[in-house]
Amino acid sequence: MTLASCSNDETVEVAQQKGISFRAVTGLNTRASEVTTANLSEIQVTAFWDANNNKYDGFTNGEVLYKKDGNGDFNSAIPVYWPGKDQENEKLSFTAFSNNWTGNKTITDKNTISVGSVEINTDVDQQADMVYVTGATGTKVANETAGVPLVLGHALSQIQISAKSDNTVYTYQVKGIRISNVDGEADFDVVTDKWSNNGANDQVYNVTYDNAITLNGTAQTIMKAEGNNLMLLPQAGVDGTGTTTAWDVENDQTNTQKGTYISVLLKIKKGTENVFPAEGDDTYGWAAVPASFTWVKGNKYVYTLDFTNGAGRVDPVTPGPDVKPQPDGKDPKPGDKILGDPIKFTVTVTPWNPQENNIGM
Repeated sequence: MTLASCSNDETVEVAQQKGISFRAVTGLNTRASEVTTANLSEIQVTAFWDANNNKYDGFTNGEVLYKKDGNGDFNSAIPVYWPGKDQENEKLSFTAFSNNWTGNKTITDKNTISVGSVEINTDVDQQADMVYVTGATGTKVANETAGVPLVLGHALSQIQISAKSDNTVYTYQVKGIRISNVDGEADFDVVTDKWSNNGANDQVYNVTYDNAITLNGTAQTIMKAEGNNLMLLPQAGVDGTGTTTAWDVENDQTNTQKGTYISVLLKIKKGTENVFPAEGDDTYGWAAVPASFTWVKGNKYVYTLDFTNGAGRVDPVTPGPDVKPQPDGKDPKPGDKILGDPIKFTVTVTPWNPQENNIGM
């Protein structure tokens, strides 16, 4: 600021104050469309006084959008400043969400933060990796210059389906995967890190593609593309509310009770002879295996289907138009074994953090 007088000019330095800023990182990531430290560009932030739990000035009207700049720091369009000098050691408590959450947020105070009716998009390509952090604290003295470090966690579970076959008689070509009858909506308590009120438990998630993958003895992903995995809700049972029930093949052949299962869209050949579907030049059908899921948030689950000694059962609900069941066609009926042997699988779980799971077909 320049002050002018009749006799001379003086330049007075005004003390500079920096707005609250953040540095954000996320956990290990492998999905191309998931949130990573590199691609996270916007966060929604709320702040409270840590001592008395009142909302901090500048956040009283709700969440404030922070965007990443060229240096990797997150700043708001209109700066929200740290407390004055007499309160420069007073802590603020921050909660932040990635800017892609579905559902309805309730942010009352730092101890009452939740998101209700979080829905998972049925279009796998549109599924969002939702990340968050709560209870991060900072002060003017410690964080005005460097920014408040935020370590965001993944609220969902990541699911990958892989497959392999050491069978030298049958050739398997795959064009998609399906997970049927899992939860598609739930509520999330951000403070306690708990999902609850899981619903819409008949959701079906499909991934299909044009270029077939031929299976061999090495497990490989059969998703649409490397890393293009499902982002789904942690299933009931994680917090003691129950378990997800798998398809009861013996007592419910067509799965009227909507048990969970995994299906693979495939073609099986023995030399040049069609095995499944039994007829057609380029036909594919859905082969299924019952599977009971317990998914924890922030974990990646890799299910590896092993087709070496079997091919599972015809999908009990939607085997596909190319499948022509007996007696009119030559294929097995929905729910029946395709090659006569049961599907087996293994499951590996790692904190997002990949989880490996092998499933014998």
